Amino acid sequence: MSRVVLDVKDNFRANPAVVLGLHETGLAVGRSLGRAGVRVLGLDSMKKVGFYSKYIKASLCPHPIEREEEFIDFLIRLGASEKLRPVLFITGDEFILPVSRRRTELEKYYLINIPDINILESISDKYKQYELALNAGIPVPETFCVSNMDQLQSIKDRIPFPAFIKGVDVTVWREKIGDTLKGFTVNDNNELLNTCGMIFEHGVSGLIQELIEGPDTCHYKASCYISGNGEVLLAFGLQKLRQQPVNYGFGCLVQSLDYPELLELGKTFFLRIGYRGVGSAEFKLDKKDNKLKLIELNPRYWQQNGLAEMCGMNFPLMNYLDLTGHDPKPIVDYRKGIKWVNIYSDVESFREYRHRGQLSVMQWLNSLKGEKMFSDLCSDDILPGVHEMLIGNILHRPGKYVMKKWKSHFLTY
Repeated sequence: MSRVVLDVKDNFRANPAVVLGLHETGLAVGRSLGRAGVRVLGLDSMKKVGFYSKYIKASLCPHPIEREEEFIDFLIRLGASEKLRPVLFITGDEFILPVSRRRTELEKYYLINIPDINILESISDKYKQYELALNAGIPVPETFCVSNMDQLQSIKDRIPFPAFIKGVDVTVWREKIGDTLKGFTVNDNNELLNTCGMIFEHGVSGLIQELIEGPDTCHYKASCYISGNGEVLLAFGLQKLRQQPVNYGFGCLVQSLDYPELLELGKTFFLRIGYRGVGSAEFKLDKKDNKLKLIELNPRYWQQNGLAEMCGMNFPLMNYLDLTGHDPKPIVDYRKGIKWVNIYSDVESFREYRHRGQLSVMQWLNSLKGEKMFSDLCSDDILPGVHEMLIGNILHRPGKYVMKKWKSHFLTY
């Protein structure tokens, strides 16, 4: 596996890094830094795949939302114990707002480059994010926000079908509805009323969005790193080839690609809203008008960030160099056509595509050909992949699959 290594000074490794969240997103961040010689400390409230990486010294911490004060105190003690301020990396949604709310205090102990709290609060509320994009001149699907049946009745005749219903607040949606269900498709007023009634009963406000029809391959991500002084140092594009769940999930098979219009749109959005740090903007190509339209902006490291490193753009290292005073220069090129796959989720995705008659066994196998990397398994850090194979999937995945199906059935009826 070839990687582009930045030309840096010999002493740049002195500050440690603290990675918040050790799912495979944080695992990739830790690996990217560890390979460059940075000492990496990882934190999460439960043991995840990143705990098994040789590049990460991992510890359990209080849950950042359920025990926010304890979490912040824990983080301060950790930062205060280091001779030099660690660089802070956020890879999970649950860490974003707690850190942002206490940013002034935490910056005494950490080097941090994240967006302003007002931007983060707008992004965390999906309807405010929609308004943010509109005001920035970024194309978006038509969107409505409802919290009760009275609000729904007042706008239901304006909703274009088919439509997609998801949570206004991602964290609340995951807690009340589930982290495997991104949302629900509705095709008429009856389905709209029934589905919204169900989520209201669970205490969830809904975002009703015009559904941009088209295959999963019409989904793209523009991921950028913007320095503290507002310079775009990295811009990386990928295309989803498959999602899990199909149509509305995360990209379980993606590839890097050359799409200048995507990167320009992503950079324009980030700069117009005054964004700082790492962000990933997902767009879907609307075949009706041939425009890329914003689906969502995630103000943190994205799940496939290791693919960017493999392609020559090491986002965590650029983030680190920027904050430790090494004045890194922009990198504008990266390798195209390289794939990233979460093989376990992709097998589930394949089963669903095949059930729909959209993908044969040979088509699936052919799609996995070519240069690629896996979400967890790599030759220089083998234990996380072995653990996920044996513990996370062979032993535990059947139970997870049954629970996911049961919860989907329960929420539907």
